Formats: sequence, structure tokens, C-alpha cells
Amino acid sequence: MSRSPLVLTVACACLLLASAPAHAQFDLKAVVVKHLTTSRDFTLKVAEQMPEADYGFKLTAPQMSFGEQMAHLASDQANLLAPFTNAKPAQSKPASMSKKDVIAFVRQSYDQSIALVSKLTTAQMERGYPGFGPTPMTGLELLMFVLDHSTHHRASAEMYLRAKGITPAEYEF
Repeated sequence: MSRSPLVLTVACACLLLASAPAHAQFDLKAVVVKHLTTSRDFTLKVAEQMPEADYGFKLTAPQMSFGEQMAHLASDQANLLAPFTNAKPAQSKPASMSKKDVIAFVRQSYDQSIALVSKLTTAQMERGYPGFGPTPMTGLELLMFVLDHSTHHRASAEMYLRAKGITPAEYEF
């Protein structure tokens, strides 16, 4: 009968699931650190692609320049993660808007974010943090905000690359 292979497959899958330890937990912190690391590496690739002479380039006059997009993406990580340390968000920026300084700033900001997130406790990720709208955000929501904010501004920066005829590096997740 044609159902035998399907029945055998379903039975094997059930046995595998049943044999998994009940106490196994999903390591959310490790997942966020992994994605922050991937985001750092991909963001640095995008930043490296823009020629030094075009770091001041804007798509339209009211927009941030390419370098400003990269610096904003990086500086806001510290602001969004500040509630975890009860520290007042520090206003930081690169030494200049040169390609070298912006890239160094982006790398430093991501490295600091990764170090902070790698030390978070489950309780810190579950509790609410006020100051981000009418209702507190959980630590998990703050972490999602950091990743989403980085993706948003990196995608904007990729449009600047395309406007200059540069094909952005292939997306990494």
C-alpha cells in the first residue's frame, strides 16, 4: 500500500520529537547575538562599498547623507539598549563623517551592543522598560527594535549605493 512510507515517516518523526528533552530551552539571547553579529558584518560590507568621496551624498536635500545614515544606525543602538543598564543614553558620534571614522564607529557600536546583549539575563529580556511610548516595551521588544532599526537604515543606505550605480552586497540574515 502507498501509505506505508508516510506512516513510517510520521512514526519516526514522532519518536524523534518524543525523545527530545522536555527541559530543552530556546536560547533567545544566543539568537539575538547571532543576528546582531550578522547585522554588524553586513552593515560593514554596505559601508565599505560606498566610495569615500560619496559619504556626504544625499538622495534628496532633507535626507541624511550616506555617512549620517550609517552613524545614526550605530548611535541609536546604544540609545535603545541603555534601559538594560539603567544608564542615560549617551550621545555618541564618529570622530568625523569620513569613511574610515564612520566605519570604525559602526564597528565599535555593534561590538558594544553585542557585548551588552551577551550578558543579558532572561529577567532583563522579560521585564518592561518605560519611555518608548504609552506602554512599556519588554526587553525582547527593545532587542527587536535594535535589529529592525538597523535593517531600516541599512536598507536606506543601500538605496544610496544603487543611486551611485553600485550593487549592494547580497543580503545576509
